[in-house]
Amino acid sequence: MSIIGPGIMPIPPTGWGAVEILIWDYYQELIKLGHDVQIINTQNLQQIADEVNSFDPDFVHLQYDDLYPVLDMISCPNKAATSHFGYLEAPPNLFGGYERIFRGFIDGNFKIFCLSEGIRNVYIKGGADPSRMYVTPNGARSDLFKYYDTTEFQDKSIYLAKITDRKKQYLYQNIDFIHFAGNKDDSRFDYGRSNYLGEWSKDTLYQNLSRYSNLVLLSDGEAHPLVCCEALICGLGLVVSEYAIGNLDTSLPFIEVIPSDKLNDLDYIGEKIRKNQKISNMMRKEIRSYGLDNFDWGKLVKKYVNKING
Repeated sequence: MSIIGPGIMPIPPTGWGAVEILIWDYYQELIKLGHDVQIINTQNLQQIADEVNSFDPDFVHLQYDDLYPVLDMISCPNKAATSHFGYLEAPPNLFGGYERIFRGFIDGNFKIFCLSEGIRNVYIKGGADPSRMYVTPNGARSDLFKYYDTTEFQDKSIYLAKITDRKKQYLYQNIDFIHFAGNKDDSRFDYGRSNYLGEWSKDTLYQNLSRYSNLVLLSDGEAHPLVCCEALICGLGLVVSEYAIGNLDTSLPFIEVIPSDKLNDLDYIGEKIRKNQKISNMMRKEIRSYGLDNFDWGKLVKKYVNKING
């Protein structure tokens, strides 16, 4: 099997890099199952094609949609691509220059592995053949994350994401019981404030995520955020926007969805976060059980292998 990465940062990453993390997690779990796996991590299309064709895999999975033309250069007939574009389920006017890639996926001669059922429906509505569509949600490494039965910060929430316009952290920094961690990519956020914890290393993430009561993610576009899976297996409840609910059972009491028309109402959001903290602190074991049942990488990769051959 060959997995093609973005070619932007190392795999595994030394810090941030959600796509790089999940590629490495796929790799680790597939190796455990006895598969021979190649990772290609460059943006040179000819190099990708040459290395993959030389490896002669039985399956090729592209995990960076900008590089989709390379799939026509690869001889393996069993190919798939996944898009991690955050606005796939948002109104089409937010696509911007992404329309070309979207059409390339719809017209392509490869399977489309979608991160959620909602994304699958977007492709079908756009004209893609439903028989090419497979839902393959993200997961989390339960073997790496520390879990605590009781939280150290019962009245604190963590907003764990790259600081960007899409993630909207700058809107919520004045809610003083939220801690923020992530690398810097939005000048409107005040990085000098005490509630900014910097960019967490992987070890810091693995050791500290479970110390919090719940996770906040109020972005205006998501696919299936990896961090939600990680939070759940660590026993954290979720306070998320409507665009961050992919593959989640939103009927559960520890998953609070903020309506889009309330994303600027800080009093409302603060109240909902506080309510979710109390529920989450009482239900940590139930939250973790839900996370392990639905988003543990070991279980998901076994299902993934079945879809490869489907």
